Amino acid sequence: MRQFLAAATALVVLAGVVAGAWLLLDSTLGGGDDADESPEPGDDATATAEAYAQAWTAGDHLTMAALVRDAPADFTAVHQQLRDALQPSRFEVDLRAVDDVADGRATARMEVTLALPFAESEPLSWQVDLELLRDRGQWAANWTPASVHPELRAGLVFDLETTSVERSPILAHDGTELAGSGTRVIFGFEPSAVSDPEAVVEAFEEALPGSGSTAERLLARNDLVDGWFYPVVTVSQAVADAASSRLREASGILRQTEGGRTTYAQDFALHVIGRVEEATAEDLERLGEPYEAGDEVGRIGLEREFERELTGSDLITVILRDRSDNAVRAELGTYQEQPSGPLTTTLDVTVQQAVENALTGIDATLALVAVDATTGAIRASASRPLTGYNRAFEGRYPPGSTFKVITAEALIADGLGAGDAVACPGDAVVGGLQVTNAGTLALGETTLRTAFARSCNTTFAQLGGVLGEQAMTEAAERFGFGVEPISPLTAAGGSFPVPADLAALAAASFGQAEVTASVLHLASVAAAANTGVWHQPYLLAADGPGESRQLAAGTLEPLRELMRAVVVEGTGTAADVPGTGEVRGKTGTAQAQDGIEHAWFIGSYGDLGFAVLVEDGGSGGEVAAPIARRFIEELIALERAALEGDAEPADGDDPAELDPDADLDPDAELDPDAELDPDAG
Repeated sequence: MRQFLAAATALVVLAGVVAGAWLLLDSTLGGGDDADESPEPGDDATATAEAYAQAWTAGDHLTMAALVRDAPADFTAVHQQLRDALQPSRFEVDLRAVDDVADGRATARMEVTLALPFAESEPLSWQVDLELLRDRGQWAANWTPASVHPELRAGLVFDLETTSVERSPILAHDGTELAGSGTRVIFGFEPSAVSDPEAVVEAFEEALPGSGSTAERLLARNDLVDGWFYPVVTVSQAVADAASSRLREASGILRQTEGGRTTYAQDFALHVIGRVEEATAEDLERLGEPYEAGDEVGRIGLEREFERELTGSDLITVILRDRSDNAVRAELGTYQEQPSGPLTTTLDVTVQQAVENALTGIDATLALVAVDATTGAIRASASRPLTGYNRAFEGRYPPGSTFKVITAEALIADGLGAGDAVACPGDAVVGGLQVTNAGTLALGETTLRTAFARSCNTTFAQLGGVLGEQAMTEAAERFGFGVEPISPLTAAGGSFPVPADLAALAAASFGQAEVTASVLHLASVAAAANTGVWHQPYLLAADGPGESRQLAAGTLEPLRELMRAVVVEGTGTAADVPGTGEVRGKTGTAQAQDGIEHAWFIGSYGDLGFAVLVEDGGSGGEVAAPIARRFIEELIALERAALEGDAEPADGDDPAELDPDADLDPDAELDPDAELDPDAG
């Protein structure tokens, strides 16, 4: 049996070899029913269209012409002009379908795709319908200029048109333009037309706060020339329109207009928004191509940081142009190699204007920042001098007694109440560190509320030492120390290094030792003390909100009580605004190097947390707190003016009348103190 199976297997293998040999021989001789008989171009509509598309892709215009019925004399020139004008880095023609093959006619649907050298990632494409006709058994293309592009006609050529783009605007959070391209209005005076210099100064100051001093300085010059225009202030068109009525009241004040980069108001949020000036040699080296001498570039702030994003590159449009008159007949696609667009910040025009107004006339080195207490959005920021660096964001300072907000939160979290007894001796030694209070303050046994309101260093040094390093570090972390702001501009947060010993811990407990914070960060600290949640500050609308941290449970209301006590009965009474009941805060006098003392006030009003720093200012209660009050008063005045403006009917409008069909609330009660109009219907 085994011998029989072996013989059978051998016969099967032999048969397979013979069959394989026969198939190979048949293939070699061209025999068999499955031989490749693909139709040739001309014999079949699809084959003709495929060959045409392949030749077009390869730029083989001669082969294309051979597949065209009665190709015109300029056939090759038309196709070559397309390539020469657009210089594509990739050129592809794909046959999508061949439709309606009947009665000797067919339509080849093709897609033409070009990768342009200035827009590799955004190819330009269009579809064409190439008509095919069969004549005496042979297929050929019935070509017209529309076979190249649907909008191409005789006399039109492909071309590129370059258009310069305006610098994109920088916007406030509500879309108000803070910087943009438009009309700048320059207000000034002509000497011979000024009859009352004091009236001119007063008008400038009232209409455009801060400009009065400039006008006064110019008017005091003894070399003024009649007939000359002396510029005082440059503002945007919108600000100029609002100020014009007041400025017109003083004779001699004139206005001129010019185009260019405009800002909401002169030096408005300067260190954040920045300014645009003619490029220096250093700028040109830094920016490279395509910048050249004479170009305007961002000098500081967001204008500098987002130079390329705001300017972008020129717009390049692919067009069809008429040879006869150079007119553009069709736009096929528009590209921008370096895209540009508006930049939206979190700044609030009203809050920023209140800051600018509050700092008008103050000759000091200072900074003021306000943040939204509910989100961390930066609503306003200013640094002085204007020629200095952005100290509101970048400066790192000892926080001094403003840090007692953090220590107080840690103490309350540990169980101490605002009314609980604490000691406030005139001086104390903690871990070998001699601690004294400002002046001769010595309250003996008092309450935490009073010790906080009066800013007793000895109280917080002793209690901070008892709390210990871990509790103090955790409290600092709850207030965002160790977290940097979200800002494209250089910005610092707060730093609370681990204290080396008990003496360092005691000093850190009232904001000295190695503790540092920026003005921006302390604004966020004040905000957290009024809401119970610390929010990471952020400057661009697209970047936030950022990280948030919850304060210790049960600490919010006691903290609000302590910070209100500061402005009602403590060291910060100069910051209180009577009638509001909302101002809370903490003063600070921070000792820096070389015996310098910085004046601080951090606080909250409404939904804002803010911080004021006056470098080498001395007492926070005497120097920084009054600036805080001015800020709040300016904010209230601006908000009131806005409400009154919204309430007034437009010129020519009649006052609103009662709607006789309106539904009245039957449960509404009359105000017994309201004065009734006897003539009212």
